[in-house]
Formats: sequence, structure tokens, C-alpha cells
Amino acid sequence: MVINAWDMGERRDSIRCLLIPLAGRKILLPSVAVAEVLPYAAVEPAADSPEWLLGTIEWRATSIPLLSFERLIGESPPEKEGVHQRVAVFHTLSEKGEQTEGPLFYGIVIQGIPHLIQLRESELTLLQSSPEDEPVVFRVEVQGQLAVIPNLPLLEERLAANHSR
Repeated sequence: MVINAWDMGERRDSIRCLLIPLAGRKILLPSVAVAEVLPYAAVEPAADSPEWLLGTIEWRATSIPLLSFERLIGESPPEKEGVHQRVAVFHTLSEKGEQTEGPLFYGIVIQGIPHLIQLRESELTLLQSSPEDEPVVFRVEVQGQLAVIPNLPLLEERLAANHSR
């Protein structure tokens, strides 16, 4: 997502990105992917859902799904809610501009406040890429920090599949 941003025809010197803290890692995404960062709130559990789908939360008078990225990638999330725990609300992406079948927004539990950076292509080092059917598509080093770039289209596809149940 971030890596491909420089290949989309319009050349820019830098892209505004967020380094989003999780338990033991950071996510790197363009800042436009995140609608808002909220304090952690009460979660309404979802029946018969995968372990990574924690349930729903209320956001702007709408119920949105909340997920654990750590659980999605097969890792353990923090054992208990901490004072630094927050929710990053994401816009649902659509490659062709069409309406998605799932929710328009969703939340991911994060462990602190995202850090806004102006990222230049020269400051991004690709360390590893993964197949397109994996939740993490790239592992990168950015400005001396290790981060992952999540596969948001895959994540949203999984959310839509659970939304239609």
C-alpha cells in the first residue's frame, strides 16, 4: 500500500504516513487510511466469530467491527487492557471505487498513539514480502524502525465474509 503509492502515476517527494503501535510491532500505512483514533471502549462480543474479531464498538452513532491484528496474524495480544490501549478506526478501501459488501469502517485495537511521519521513498527499506493471501504483505524498515504493512484488502474481505453471516 505505502510502497505502491509511489507507483500510482503521481510522483511526490513524500507521503504522510502513520506508524501505528501494536503489541511488539508497528503498522505503517498512509495517514488517509485512518479516520480517527479513539480511547478503548466497551466491546459488544460477536457470537460465532473468529478469534481475531473481538466484536463491535459504537463510533459516531454506528456499530463498527473491532478486531485484533495480533490475533489475525496468529500472535498473542496483550493479556489485559492497558491505559495506552486505543482503537484506530479505518476507512474501508475499495480498489475500483465501488461500494463494499461489508462495513464502511472498522476498528483495530492499538497500543498507544500513532506517530505521523513524512515518508520519503529513500527512507523505506523492504525487508520481506509475503504472498497476497497473508495478512502482512511487507515487513519494512522506516526511519530506523521496523514495521509491517498490512494487507487491508484481505482484512476487509474477511470482515465482509463475517459481516454477511
